[in-house]
Amino acid sequence: MSQKKRQPQNNDALTANSAGAPPSSFTPPATAAVHKVSENGPLLKKIFYASLVLMLGIIMISGYNVGFHTDEMDMDIYCKANCAYYTSGGKDTSFLGVNTNDDTRTEAIMRYYGTAFEYIPVIFNKVTGLDKQPGEYNSRHIFIQLFAVLGILFAGLIARKFGGWRYAIASAWLIFLTPEYLGAGLFNSKDIPFCAGYVATVYFIIRFLEELPTPCWKTTALLMLVFAFTTGTRIGGLMLVASLFLFILVYMVTNRQLRDTMLKNITALSLRAGAVVLGGMALVVVSWPYLLMDPLGNLSSTLSVVKKFPMRIPLNFEGIHMTALDVPPHYIPKYMSVTIPVIILLIIVIGIALAIYKLKKHNGKLAAILLFTSIFPVLYAIGSNVAIYTHWRHVLFIYPGLCVLGAVALIDIITEIPKPAVKYAIWSVCGLGLVSPVMWMIKNHPYEYSYFNELAGGYKKGYYNYETDYWKIGTKGSLEWLMEHEHAGAGSDSVTVASDMPMFIKYYLKRHYPTAKVKVVLSDLPTMYGQEWTYAIFSKEFLAPDYLEQFFPPTQTIHAEKIDNMPEVVVLKDVIRLDLQARNAFANKEYAKADSILTTYLKRDAPTNVGLYGVWALVKAYTLQNDEALRIGNLAMQYNISDFSNLNALCGMGIAFANKKEYDAAISKLQEAAALVRENPFAPGLLQQVIQLKKNAGVTP
Repeated sequence: MSQKKRQPQNNDALTANSAGAPPSSFTPPATAAVHKVSENGPLLKKIFYASLVLMLGIIMISGYNVGFHTDEMDMDIYCKANCAYYTSGGKDTSFLGVNTNDDTRTEAIMRYYGTAFEYIPVIFNKVTGLDKQPGEYNSRHIFIQLFAVLGILFAGLIARKFGGWRYAIASAWLIFLTPEYLGAGLFNSKDIPFCAGYVATVYFIIRFLEELPTPCWKTTALLMLVFAFTTGTRIGGLMLVASLFLFILVYMVTNRQLRDTMLKNITALSLRAGAVVLGGMALVVVSWPYLLMDPLGNLSSTLSVVKKFPMRIPLNFEGIHMTALDVPPHYIPKYMSVTIPVIILLIIVIGIALAIYKLKKHNGKLAAILLFTSIFPVLYAIGSNVAIYTHWRHVLFIYPGLCVLGAVALIDIITEIPKPAVKYAIWSVCGLGLVSPVMWMIKNHPYEYSYFNELAGGYKKGYYNYETDYWKIGTKGSLEWLMEHEHAGAGSDSVTVASDMPMFIKYYLKRHYPTAKVKVVLSDLPTMYGQEWTYAIFSKEFLAPDYLEQFFPPTQTIHAEKIDNMPEVVVLKDVIRLDLQARNAFANKEYAKADSILTTYLKRDAPTNVGLYGVWALVKAYTLQNDEALRIGNLAMQYNISDFSNLNALCGMGIAFANKKEYDAAISKLQEAAALVRENPFAPGLLQQVIQLKKNAGVTP
């Protein structure tokens, strides 16, 4: 029999089909006779593909000009550097430390990312000239949106194998109507392409297993290509190798007849499995400059970095301020439980439970593949302490598989219910359960990924306990408002704008407001007093919950981009800048003047600028207002704005205690300050002075 016409063997690997049955006919025996025509007929197939076309239209229209983020900019610049490596014949190695648009250097950590997806929009934009146009990122987003729908397509094709197109349709809409997935599908160039590649690889693994003991070369080649794309996008794709070999072993162990046949054809099977892994990895290496320089050594270092991500990214979780290296084991499950619509969450939980219950029954191995590829990565991430941050986007790739399991359970349950009224009731509950999240997404577009469900208390409670607009997409709207309403930089004099997103703002101004005279400086909200600026644009992300509740938005706010009527990114204006006047007076040792200005500024004009409390404590100590210095210093430490603010607060309290001749307390505070910022000589100098004062006073230890 030729390779083209051969049918999968009756190996009981995935289904209970009779030999020669089409590989897509996975209808349960109990309902096959009733549903065979309708489940796999042309109508439902057309509905499935029409749904995909509709989804693509929705996501492309709604995703136009939604904005972009610095992570995407980093990946775009890094991919361009990778392209330069090839076009220069390997001479250009700027990908190891890429110059960015704001004249800084991208973190060296970028080399550990693959750019298999990034090559597509980067090369397209280069060929069409869009890389020099204002719409460069709109073009990129079209490809991201396409991959978001491709991920749904392959999930649907997997679902169909459980019994027909109804499973595929249900799976597709469960995925699409999930805010985290839909929001990411607008512009997330990191997680969406990997997710699509991961699901496609799982699909072709299933096809590979269907064709055991000797899968056809077409299936083998397609599996190799999608595996290479997935791993070339993110090195975590290597876990799919384990899935492939694990389930080959499972089929051998659980089916004696198949095992005997596989052993007889072990050479052919080994060639095909080897082609998938070795061929796929060869493609990964040649398309990833860092790996190409030293395949084994740099692959090892890449895996090490992925396992122990070195960056201490701040975040809020359950109302606690922490870093990505400190998240608790339940971080991923908890985030999923509060950001997936409750009705979909319930369907998924039921789907997992029924899949586990039916592992030894019909389609058990197919369910086992989805369970393993959807749950094991999370268990591995928890067990290995992998750094996770910004919701559960890093494990977005497991979600389509979970939705497939949920859809299968939903369809099976409804199918087995004899009374039409009960069937309609279940569908009605599902539909009503989706009304609220869908309306929220429409109202708060393009912030779909910031959705929080009823288990979190809705968005307004999640606002203080979790990260919301973690991509800071609201910066675009804030900048456009500033340019249109304040006409910043339109006059003869330049204006300075401070922001925690300077890279984005510089790029956006250059492409969309090229004549504006605007200088952009890096700052964040709590330490905004450290820069000279007239306007500032700040996000609430990474701010401690207590700070958010008490001091956000700041009193200088003239505009706010909002999600669900809660301020997310704010525009500030301050043309007087009493805070800088106070700092200048302090630098000139005019402490009384500095105290007067700060008192006016912090009590009347900017009571939310608590980042100055550390300096204020110092000023109070230098003006011998010791009790006030201790009070304000303690407040500064409670707010914990920055190490620099804490340093000033501790030094101010140390001086105040010394003024009161409480030398032990003074030494304790100054020792704490010296240990806080070791490279700063201020605290050690004060410490030595206080120790000397203690000796001069004749106080013995």
